[in-house]
Amino acid sequence: MFIYAGKKAAMAVGNILPLSQLPEGTIVCNVEARIGDKGKFARCSGDYAVIVTHDEDKGKTKIRLPSGSKKTVPSA
Repeated sequence: MFIYAGKKAAMAVGNILPLSQLPEGTIVCNVEARIGDKGKFARCSGDYAVIVTHDEDKGKTKIRLPSGSKKTVPSA
């Protein structure tokens, strides 16, 4: 099994993709608050966030965190 990263990686378990490449409703983990910060949200074992909406004009994505709160993060 291989892990692929980048915009051209297939949407599969373990692969690393920008949030902008994933459809709404996708379950994600280890989400970066700012580009390059190595992941800040949904990092614990079994935790996950869900993509709620994309704002393509602003380059932002809204996610629902495990606590139930919603957070806006960069899509790139």
